[in-house]
Amino acid sequence: MLALIVIIRLYIITMDKHYTRQIAEENGEVRVAVKASKTTIQPQAYPILEYDPSQTSITQVKKNIYPQNPQIKRCVITYFQDVVVKLETSYKIFQAFKLRIEGKRPEVYQLNVGKESIYVLLCPLGAPQAARMLEILSALGVEKFMICGGAGTLANEVTGEKILLATAAVRDEGTSYHYLPPAREVKIQEPVRQKIVACLRAEKADFLEVKTWTTDASFRETPDKVELRKSEGCATVEMECAAYYAVAEFKGLACGQLLYAGDVVHKQGWEYRDWHDRNDVREHLFDLAVKCVLKL
Repeated sequence: MLALIVIIRLYIITMDKHYTRQIAEENGEVRVAVKASKTTIQPQAYPILEYDPSQTSITQVKKNIYPQNPQIKRCVITYFQDVVVKLETSYKIFQAFKLRIEGKRPEVYQLNVGKESIYVLLCPLGAPQAARMLEILSALGVEKFMICGGAGTLANEVTGEKILLATAAVRDEGTSYHYLPPAREVKIQEPVRQKIVACLRAEKADFLEVKTWTTDASFRETPDKVELRKSEGCATVEMECAAYYAVAEFKGLACGQLLYAGDVVHKQGWEYRDWHDRNDVREHLFDLAVKCVLKL
């Protein structure tokens, strides 16, 4: 009887490990055995401050479940579903593959520009997903990224017609602290900034270089917080930029983000400004992102 119980328990443990591994692989992850070592991380007052600079992660991207196309080194990540749908229905992009994550799996499209092909990704909202998209795509060989999306403006004078190049982001989210030591801001890499600025000028784009406020909590943009962020120079608020720039710096990627000022977030309240209906601005921003990524 004892032997039977032992056998049953071993079987359950084995099946549990198999199931866990199967779930991880289904979601595009693989667990890597790492040799245990004595931790050098010192406990801090808050867990978010316990940065680990190690490049070794137990969970890594499972690359062999994706098509291998080493020639594609560039990607435009966007949050404009209307733009992506229009491109797809007009046969200007086609689906290359889907990213294997839990929940709805984002489609990665291929866009051919002259003799070069780039990826286009319609990204889920939020800093954790932004980091995850860069992790997966960089593991597949992508090295250069342009991001385009909307942002709330903290000032009425920043209109929706202006193209905004985010050159710095206040790190009021959690993801960036897993990629860089704690700091108040993260900046775009200077060579990347210079190339994007040159491209925007060549395209005669009406643009501003801005500092943005990256937050995880869109429903906690309180009047006092807005005033504080304005006082330190923030022109916009969004949910991903700090994560993109932190991951890019950590992994040695080129990454820039273009924004357009949609709604207004100020002390007096919130103004919608019908920003989801500005298809012309959104399409123009996407086109500029494509041109910029080809210059990185």
